[in-house]
Amino acid sequence: MQPSQYINLDKAKALVVDDNPQSLDILIGVLTSFGLRNITRKADGKEAQEELKYTAYDLVLLNGPLPEMDGYDLTRWLRREADEANRMTPVIIVTSHTRRSQVEKARDCGANFIVTKPISPAVMLERILWVARGDRMFIECDAYIGPDRRWRNLGPPVEFPDGRRRDDQSIELGEPEGANMSQDELDALIKPMKSIA
Repeated sequence: MQPSQYINLDKAKALVVDDNPQSLDILIGVLTSFGLRNITRKADGKEAQEELKYTAYDLVLLNGPLPEMDGYDLTRWLRREADEANRMTPVIIVTSHTRRSQVEKARDCGANFIVTKPISPAVMLERILWVARGDRMFIECDAYIGPDRRWRNLGPPVEFPDGRRRDDQSIELGEPEGANMSQDELDALIKPMKSIA
């Protein structure tokens, strides 16, 4: 890690939500090893939603599938209906289900990143550093609220001056298909990419 990448997480506040106690302990252990001390843990999406109504956080880590309200719906609520203090809070979804449809669901609900379980502390730290740099603008429109996925400074493709492409429309998600994706494949889908017409 380069010296310019060091950040002090001692004063940051994180909310970690996972219904599996062992997984929750692992996530908190990893965050604590990075210097995070102010961590709130919740076991389901509804508890986390109540917490987010009254407390501002610097980072939210969510398991994708959760009881009551899953991590995707919680992220969508956070982006669209939460108080201003939390609407743009970085969200990292942590899940063992990394089929393409799940990754696209995480991307489309407004999550900053998705990380596969079992987590790698190095990958988690890298994602936290990426969101801490905050070099991605937030987009707010009818169909999407979340971090900008477009390549900066290039603007929309010339053929689509309003920024829309026919495959930008939301799709209905059916039953899971195919194998889980690797962390590299996840990153390729969710991090900012150069627009291709």
